[in-house]
This record gives sequence, structure tokens and C-alpha cells, in this order.
Amino acid sequence: MNARQRAALEALLPADPAMPVGLFDAGFSEFYARFRAEASPGMRVGFSAALWAAVWVAPLLIGSLPPISRLAPDDRERAMEALVSSRVYALRQLGLVLKAVASFCYGADPRVRDAIGFPKP
Repeated sequence: MNARQRAALEALLPADPAMPVGLFDAGFSEFYARFRAEASPGMRVGFSAALWAAVWVAPLLIGSLPPISRLAPDDRERAMEALVSSRVYALRQLGLVLKAVASFCYGADPRVRDAIGFPKP
């Protein structure tokens, strides 16, 4: 994963005072290696397309030049929000693919589950 892709994903689920565990704190790098090895080809292609849209299209949706890594953290978050709430169906769906795959990793982290009050088995 390159720095541009990482910047997009960090903007999706950043660490902050309300939730000190960000996506990469939850082990996304390791998850992504397993995902690339085990996910179906369609899911891998969809996730790659979603990352591309996050890096190169999302900044355009807020009137900034891409890539997303050029933007300040707050603008990155605005760009990601613009992607997932776009009026263009395909962009909105790519944003949802990105969120879904990131959430597979994030929601599995015990610290995140504890922070949101998820019941223990």
C-alpha cells in the first residue's frame, strides 16, 4: 500500500480523542495482506477501484486537486465524506466498498469493540 492510499484510509477511520484507535492502529496493514491473498477477485478489484477513487476523485469533489495525500487531515476527511455521499451512484458505491472492507478489520479489533460497547461473547 502506498502513502496516497494510506492517507485515504486514515481519513476514513482516523484516531482522535473520541476513538483513540485508528484504522492502522487496529492492524489494517496485516489485514490488507490477508485480504489480498484470500478475498475473491471481484472484491479485490472493487477495493482497488475504491482506493483509486478515494485518492484521485475524492479531492475533486471538494474542489481540491488530487491526490488526497496533498490535503490537510480535515480536508481529507471532507473529501472522503464527499465520496460516500456523492450524487453519482458509482462513486457512492465505491465509497461504501472502501468503508465495508476497512470496517471488517476495524470492527474485529477488541479495543474498538470495547470502546463502542460491543458485548463480549
